[in-house]
Amino acid sequence: MKNLIEVELFKFYKRKIFISITLLSSFSLIYALGIYFKWSFILISGKLDLIAFATTMWALIMMLGIPLVLFSFLGATILGGEITDGQILLEITRVYSRKKLIIGKFLSVSLVVLLCYLLNILLSSLFYMLFVANSSHGTGVKLHFMDYSIHLMLESITGVFFLILMVSLSMFFSASWGSFRAVLFTIIVFVILKFVSNIQVISIWLPGYYTLVDNANYSHLTILYQIILMCGLSVLVLYVLNKQMVNKNF
Repeated sequence: MKNLIEVELFKFYKRKIFISITLLSSFSLIYALGIYFKWSFILISGKLDLIAFATTMWALIMMLGIPLVLFSFLGATILGGEITDGQILLEITRVYSRKKLIIGKFLSVSLVVLLCYLLNILLSSLFYMLFVANSSHGTGVKLHFMDYSIHLMLESITGVFFLILMVSLSMFFSASWGSFRAVLFTIIVFVILKFVSNIQVISIWLPGYYTLVDNANYSHLTILYQIILMCGLSVLVLYVLNKQMVNKNF
């Protein structure tokens, strides 16, 4: 399994995916420079501490949908693209187990999702310390571990699990419908969830509650429920995908 994941990560490296992730994670530099140079089109009200700035930047790119499209594309091409190209036959011959192949591919994309999140938080923190901390909107470089800061971190982490769930869906769709339609279907699922999340009574029970709903109500139980729900749904999708792949003739 380790060798399989390393092979998939090397494929991402050859496709320059890590450059794209670095550029995406550097998005917060625009806001940091905007605050530092007081650009008129960067509107920030009040003060931001380091954790608030980093998590807000992550929430912003999630709201723009860039990680959703990027990682749905990775999930779709890592399986559906290789089925279309015929490369999957060579991998099945080498790995012997279709289940192992699916899990290895899923874990490799999940690691890239996690890397993107950590890099985003790291770079946002760096840009904050360089450009925002001592500005009129900063609070210095000292960390403030208040309850609110912990809430922000936990909410941002649920976004990672939501992206991983979307990756599993894009892989599932790509096995039957190809890469392009898999990304499209995954986006449609997101749009449906976003629409349904406007119904307040059921929004908290939907996967990705903290990603879908602005000003979502925080509670430790909700965070725990969301993480368990999205992990469970990801495992379920992979289980169905494995059944589908076992019965698929290449």
